Amino acid sequence: MKNPFQNVPITPSELKLLKKAGKLLGQFTLVILFTGILAMSIMKKHQPMIVPKIIGMDQKQAESALRSKGLIMQINRQQYDDRIPAGLISSQIPRANSYVKRGQTVVVVISKGNPKVKVPSVIGEALPEAQVSLTGIHLKVGHESLMHSTEPENTVLAQIPEEDELVDSATEVDLLISDGMPSMSFLMPDLQHKPLENAFKLLRPAGITIQKITSEIHDDLDSATVISQNPLPGTHIQSKDGVSFVVSAKSADSSLKARYSKVIFDMPEGNPKRLQIDVFDQTGTQTIYNKMESPKDHVELGVSVTGKAVAEIYLNQQFLEELPIE
Repeated sequence: MKNPFQNVPITPSELKLLKKAGKLLGQFTLVILFTGILAMSIMKKHQPMIVPKIIGMDQKQAESALRSKGLIMQINRQQYDDRIPAGLISSQIPRANSYVKRGQTVVVVISKGNPKVKVPSVIGEALPEAQVSLTGIHLKVGHESLMHSTEPENTVLAQIPEEDELVDSATEVDLLISDGMPSMSFLMPDLQHKPLENAFKLLRPAGITIQKITSEIHDDLDSATVISQNPLPGTHIQSKDGVSFVVSAKSADSSLKARYSKVIFDMPEGNPKRLQIDVFDQTGTQTIYNKMESPKDHVELGVSVTGKAVAEIYLNQQFLEELPIE
């Protein structure tokens, strides 16, 4: 079947109208295209961006990473940082993975590296004092090694790094610490039938403590005479081991009653020292004071004692003198 419109001639007015319609359609298409491109450009400009992590990058790397996201880098300042090497970004605002608009500025801080610290000398200090000295200037106590020596226990004998070395902050300083005199072995002497006071003076230089004293009534013996002892004579004992005694007492002995007395001591001039006061009486030996004291400090302590009593004074664990207790 033939198309009835085939070979139908187009009049000049119709041709003119078709050309005008085509021109309008082309202009409309251009407007739509331009509008789409403009909308895409606006959307792209205002589209939220994820801030990249630039901490640890150098300045050029950081600027390149931000530029690729349409962001700008601004250096705020430089500061010391013991975690980030010098010349690298140590902090950023906004933080990594934050959402921002294109064109926003990311403010950064550039690390100046770890500040240098001059190592102080802590040799001769007690361990707690050395710890305070080191941490006070941002250093750390590292490995602690022990060694027997004539210096008081817990005294610093050596250190690495040495005095006046320049090191990074947070550097560990290894310390060699005194463990005091090595323990010595003694044979327990035979103290039976001897005055308790003599037994105490004989054992004291070895650092042996009388832990327990028990009294038994023996009117035929002088008061405070050793009747028996533990350990037995000839037994191997170590320094600072404890011993116990049974001693005589008379039935009418008033010395068996406890009394209240005072121990008074004035610290000598010089450096601060650890003051230890041990009291010995017919009940045994007890430490009644053990603290750091400053020069010329006055120490006055109340103590309950039984029988003949003395106070032993130690400075930095070294025996100084013996004070009678009335």
